Amino acid sequence: MRFLYLSLIFLLLCGCNEATKEKKYASSIVANEENEKELSSKLSDVQAEEKERMSNLTLVAFDRLKHDFGNIKADADYTTEFTIKNTGKKPLQIFDVKASCGCTVPKWNKNPISPNGSDKIKVTFHPKSTQLGGQNKTISVLTNSDPGIVILEILANVEP
Repeated sequence: MRFLYLSLIFLLLCGCNEATKEKKYASSIVANEENEKELSSKLSDVQAEEKERMSNLTLVAFDRLKHDFGNIKADADYTTEFTIKNTGKKPLQIFDVKASCGCTVPKWNKNPISPNGSDKIKVTFHPKSTQLGGQNKTISVLTNSDPGIVILEILANVEP
């Protein structure tokens, strides 16, 4: 992660330098073998941290990313389940599941999912009478996988 930040800072500085090429700047930093060794050491540390972080990730798959309830009535509960599967080699941990609206409530098992195992995320949608027409709600699933966040969608056309 630090490598990414250092790279971005370097690119920004280079880009800024190109825009003001006519001006002369003096630097108090003198490149020498000592600096090179220190930077090389820091780069190695960042690469090791990133390798460690990536080694703790697993892979995730869902049976689908979207569910359409179709035409539904307001002030009633509608429930669906999304199947989440651990397709990696490490245990899959669901850290959090958040809905974009209070009318959508996700429930999930807090225990890790073993490799090749699966579980369900149950989502209940309760549209209010003020939510008529087309509805599109999202559920963000945060895990120790790559990608770390998966967005699920709930669609419905709410009628009175």
